[in-house]
Amino acid sequence: MSGEGMNNPGKSFLTSAIRCFFALPLLIVSQLAMSQTFTVMTEDFAPFGYVENGELNGLSVDIVREVFAIVGHPDDIEMLPWARAYKETKRKSNRILFSMSRTPEREPLFKWVGPLVEDRVTFYRHKDSDINIQSLEDARETNAILVTRGFPETEFLQSQGFNNLYITNSPIQAFSMLVMGRGDLAPIGEFAYKPMMQKSSIDAESLKNTGVELFNIQLYIAFSKDTPEEEITRWQAALDQVKASGKYGEIIRRYSDLGY
Repeated sequence: MSGEGMNNPGKSFLTSAIRCFFALPLLIVSQLAMSQTFTVMTEDFAPFGYVENGELNGLSVDIVREVFAIVGHPDDIEMLPWARAYKETKRKSNRILFSMSRTPEREPLFKWVGPLVEDRVTFYRHKDSDINIQSLEDARETNAILVTRGFPETEFLQSQGFNNLYITNSPIQAFSMLVMGRGDLAPIGEFAYKPMMQKSSIDAESLKNTGVELFNIQLYIAFSKDTPEEEITRWQAALDQVKASGKYGEIIRRYSDLGY
């Protein structure tokens, strides 16, 4: 043991002070890192997020996990009903919800990182129906369009003044009614169509895509409104890095190969 500190108590005090000076920023950084851990949530909506053989998978889930690896966030994602997760993200701090469409109504309620993925929303009809639409204006003339409460396509058609909408509680309910002839059209994203059919045991061959597009939907990671801007910037940079690395394209192709 050196006797230098004992022989020069002033120098020993100075050395201890310097050590404390440099240790303090490290402590602050550590505390900040802890405060940047979020409760991360998604819903059961294939192919973006779903449970298979007890494991959480999905197109958006795989992309977000790549972002986790870059920002150093724990790989801990909760699957919750959409309404509960949405309410939590809207009202509480340190919350993340994906995949959320970035609509004008939602824009001021959250902070956004993305887009994670794009999907084309189109109308479907029964294959034996005599409905033959070529445009949105044609769809306006049908008897009943089956839509889901709170979904972007519902909000879009309402904003366009459609008065022939029949509101359902879920896409499965809407498409089940379409198969039974209790409506003329139902909209859904093309990525989501096949897994929704599989989950509901609806025969996908009984329906036909009209090709009439409502819009391209962009799905994002939504953050609690009070999330610091520097944190949003950090996550956006991580997502951009995933896209630039080629891993993003690999994930998209993998789910396309699965038929999504």
